[in-house]
Amino acid sequence: MKHIFLTLALILLSIGIASAQQGDIVIHLDSDGSSAISSSNGRLSLQLNGTRFELGTKSAPQDSVAYYVKHKDGTMHQMSKEELCRAAVESHNSHVTPAKNQKVYLGFGGIGSPNINHFALLEMGINTLANTDYSMYPPEEANALMFSNFKAVNFNINLMTMNIPLNPRRTLAFSMAFGFGMENYTFAGNYTMEFRDGMVHAVALDDNTKKSKLLAMYLHMPMTLDWNIGRNFFISAGVNFDILANSQLKYKFPKTTIDGVARLTPIQLGATARIGWKRLYGYVNYSFIEMFRAGTGPKAKRLSAGVGFWF
Repeated sequence: MKHIFLTLALILLSIGIASAQQGDIVIHLDSDGSSAISSSNGRLSLQLNGTRFELGTKSAPQDSVAYYVKHKDGTMHQMSKEELCRAAVESHNSHVTPAKNQKVYLGFGGIGSPNINHFALLEMGINTLANTDYSMYPPEEANALMFSNFKAVNFNINLMTMNIPLNPRRTLAFSMAFGFGMENYTFAGNYTMEFRDGMVHAVALDDNTKKSKLLAMYLHMPMTLDWNIGRNFFISAGVNFDILANSQLKYKFPKTTIDGVARLTPIQLGATARIGWKRLYGYVNYSFIEMFRAGTGPKAKRLSAGVGFWF
């Protein structure tokens, strides 16, 4: 855009020069050279992205100022000021290679990412279980296996990002990130889980036990289609692909950690939606797949919401 403004400014400058000299404006279109401004033999020459604009005077009647375009074959024809400006803009745009907008951008920890990257390094929010079904347990045990929504938090770290613009103006882009996520589910009562008879069952803990919870850790890979509105505002939607890295049951006191008891589904696939400004945004994630393996625990799907931010 600044090239266009510069071109128009130089055209207006040449009009003043031509008027003072009672001559015509001659613009010579060439395809040699890079962006530069020079002066030779009293003529002002501007080169933009391989196109050369030479502004000077040509003999003409003393009472007129005209605009001409001189082609490579030496022929010339007269143009209006509007046509001249449009030709300059089109000449500039013809040298903008669309392939540059198809570049794949990689970032690490948010460093090296383009302005169309909306994956923040840190996402933090709350999580809960949706579409729950505890019908395979007796009522007392079903209540013991329930989690509290007030102490359920999640963290996502987007370590590596990739962004691919899908059009020259970069209003559409494909983006993905790779990192890891952690989800905490705190039991509503003083209970934990144990695996027996092919299912997870509730186990009562001492009344002095604190913060009994289930912790799930995933390799996290979101993929989104971004709609960039204006310079920084965006809306995006896509999918989350998560691979279970580990699950732990934790409680204190005494401080106790038990690995792998919960029998969580190893691969998760879900939807994500985001809205925000640059890398400050709100998100909602929903899983299509049951959190626990079929037949080993209550039916429940992961649901989380929170904010992403760069720091």
